[in-house]
Amino acid sequence: MPAGTGSALTVIRVGRGQPAPTEADLHAAIARDRQRLHLPPQNWPYEVAVTGPFPVTVNGRELDEYVVWER
Repeated sequence: MPAGTGSALTVIRVGRGQPAPTEADLHAAIARDRQRLHLPPQNWPYEVAVTGPFPVTVNGRELDEYVVWER
């Protein structure tokens, strides 16, 4: 991949109006995605980027969605 391209990307959803995911939540979500993709664990410090919240409705539940990726 080109330099600066992340390899893990995931979505975190929380109840509408709930607090945003913490830094630990973001890193845990990336770690789960790396595992799902059969990538080795990130054993060095790295940054995550996040965008959101985006309001979504899933199965009648109103949620805020955050898109998270590693950089």
